[in-house]
Amino acid sequence: MRKMQKSIVEGKGIFVGLEDSKRSWKVCVRCQGMIVHEASMPAEFAVLRQYLRSRYPDCEIRVMYEAGFGGFWLHDALMAEGIACVVTPPNKVTQEKMNKVKTDRVDARRLARNLESGDYAACHVPDQERREDRQISRTSQQIQGMIVATKNRIRRFLEFHGLDKELPPGSWEPARYHALRAMSLSYPLRGRGRG
Repeated sequence: MRKMQKSIVEGKGIFVGLEDSKRSWKVCVRCQGMIVHEASMPAEFAVLRQYLRSRYPDCEIRVMYEAGFGGFWLHDALMAEGIACVVTPPNKVTQEKMNKVKTDRVDARRLARNLESGDYAACHVPDQERREDRQISRTSQQIQGMIVATKNRIRRFLEFHGLDKELPPGSWEPARYHALRAMSLSYPLRGRGRG
């Protein structure tokens, strides 16, 4: 079977749909309108690279995967190896109307078919510096949101127990933190079992 596959793909373009998850990757390889191989492998770039290089050494390889939790590092790694890669938004992937089944294997097949037919939308992949800037900004916003949510919980707790006079509406100035630290709470509100 391997010899027959080699004769089918040798020197031709192959289209690889990759469905990624945290622990394993499913791949579907298409060439000339047919599936020539499917595989499951650990979610490690070295394993994927070895698979592609050993099975398809003389082929022009193109890979497509959906943007998701893993970001764009896989795209960068593939491109650095000279392997063309398309990252597609999950909500733009064309699906067969009849097929409602969703598994990683089915998704890998769908990605490979769409890549081969050219029926896909590609994400803009920003450079690494811009991605890092966005990540820092996003993380900072998330932390700021958690701080605001925590302050609101504290305020509601105090309001519920009629202790909010120590914390009037408005921004939290340093004096407010000091007032909260000095606030006298009854034994049950301090938390049982705490020194």
